[in-house]
Amino acid sequence: MDKKRMKRMIGIAIPRALIITSISYNGYIRTHTFTLSGGVVKNELIQPINNKIKVSGNADTDVIFTDIESRKQYTIGYITHGMSETIQLEKGKWYSVEGAGELTIRPVNVRIE
Repeated sequence: MDKKRMKRMIGIAIPRALIITSISYNGYIRTHTFTLSGGVVKNELIQPINNKIKVSGNADTDVIFTDIESRKQYTIGYITHGMSETIQLEKGKWYSVEGAGELTIRPVNVRIE
């Protein structure tokens, strides 16, 4: 009887844990996704939460990230509507972003100046 009860408890606990984990992850991504809109030069600064960030946009554009301390530039050569690219940036540093159209960037912290 104890083995059946244990299997049943595990059978209930694992799916619940997976559901809670997926809801938490989706909330985390939603919280750290930001859409930059407007002209070519954005006033917002972004800070990667991880070393890699994902960028997508609604226009054909090059996306340029500039480290605000060293002024070193990192470029995503070309993205089009519906296409996304990943770039590796240093975690904890702040970057300005340049690109046309609306750019959706995740996971990042945002500082508006």
